[in-house]
Amino acid sequence: MKNAVHCGSLESERYWREEDLAALPSVPDAKALAIVQAMDEMLFVFCRSGDILLTRQGMDKAQYDYLQSLDYSFRTNRNPLTLGVEEPGTAQNALNVFELLGRLDPGQELGSLIPEGWFLEPFAVLPGTHEAVRRYKLLPVIPDEQIVRKVNTKTYSAAMRDRLLLPNIALVVHNTEELLQSGQALLEKGAFLIKDEYGVSGKGNQLVDSERVLRRIAGYLESSRNQDKRIKFVLEPLLDRETDFSCQFHIDPEGRISILSVQQLVNHGFAFGESHSPEPSLLERLDREGYWETMHSIGRELYADGYFGDVCVDSMLLRDGSLAPLVEINARKSMSLIKHNVDRHLKQEGMHTCLLQVPLATLGEVHYEDLLGRLAQEDVLFSLGEGEGVIPLASGTLQPPASSRSTGSGKGKLYAALAYRNEDSKNRLIRKLDESLLRTGYTILR
Repeated sequence: MKNAVHCGSLESERYWREEDLAALPSVPDAKALAIVQAMDEMLFVFCRSGDILLTRQGMDKAQYDYLQSLDYSFRTNRNPLTLGVEEPGTAQNALNVFELLGRLDPGQELGSLIPEGWFLEPFAVLPGTHEAVRRYKLLPVIPDEQIVRKVNTKTYSAAMRDRLLLPNIALVVHNTEELLQSGQALLEKGAFLIKDEYGVSGKGNQLVDSERVLRRIAGYLESSRNQDKRIKFVLEPLLDRETDFSCQFHIDPEGRISILSVQQLVNHGFAFGESHSPEPSLLERLDREGYWETMHSIGRELYADGYFGDVCVDSMLLRDGSLAPLVEINARKSMSLIKHNVDRHLKQEGMHTCLLQVPLATLGEVHYEDLLGRLAQEDVLFSLGEGEGVIPLASGTLQPPASSRSTGSGKGKLYAALAYRNEDSKNRLIRKLDESLLRTGYTILR
């Protein structure tokens, strides 16, 4: 099989969003965007030997060398993918990586990093993906962008429950009058969520627990900021969840469906916190309740609608003992698929793994190489000979350029996988990791 070029912008939903769609109240966060844009380094986990990874900011040499020591054999760009001069009115940060590739000078470093005739392996199909395939003469085994947009909406996930005859608690509203009427009816039974069509990672989910909050949101949607914009939101009662988990599967271009993994999730509010291997009791329950057939049914319906590729379905176990198999469909790669691919690479018997994030702040420039050195000195940096340890998954997220440009201070996140034999080992690794971060110059914000 031919080799592949891997790249992507991980907050895909922001690029699928139509400009005429009304949005819920939010505060723009340039620092958070800088972290997300550096998360593309984690796509190294999908690289086979000889593959190429393109990252927006370029990977730190210390991180690249460390990953090579773990038998990840790929090539990558060392320099950022940036335009020489920004076009008037266009900020480079507003472009996803494929739009950026479409405007770069195809010479220089990229000449050897995008070989003609290779496959493109995107995190998700975004605006500009098909144009990048044509420009760099890659193999276009990817679905249509408009189909990808459609199947990633919250209304599509809600409609899929009806198609599969699953319990469906969702209500779709198209104007503020419907929002107020349906919202007031839901409030009589308890709090509910307003879900944005392209909400993700805790953004675009608005908790409504009072009529005052509901009317404030309705007023915002009627304000000049949303003038002439379409209103389309999904309303759902707030579920009393006990366990969040997700299923990763793949649909090939001929429609064959392969279940890849299930990962349990620890979410902070509505945002990703940690992904770890499922408890045997959870897998046994999913076997009993026909969960896998539901996943295959979702895959068949997605394929019938023209989608193929990676899928992550979010699911829940509720405190009343019931199973909610379809909370949301994400037709793209996912954090849990990244974790699954770490598992595949390690292949260690008796070893557990989890993927976590640690929010950080810095008061000055901190060198990533120093953190790797300290982790190695403390005997917690994973190596192929040790069996247990911490695997940092990205260097650029700890202190992304945009977050420290003006003051030398900023916020970042460490994304890491832990390999451990038992809970005591896991807790020891987390404690040692925290100590190493603090001694290197980071402040931990959790």
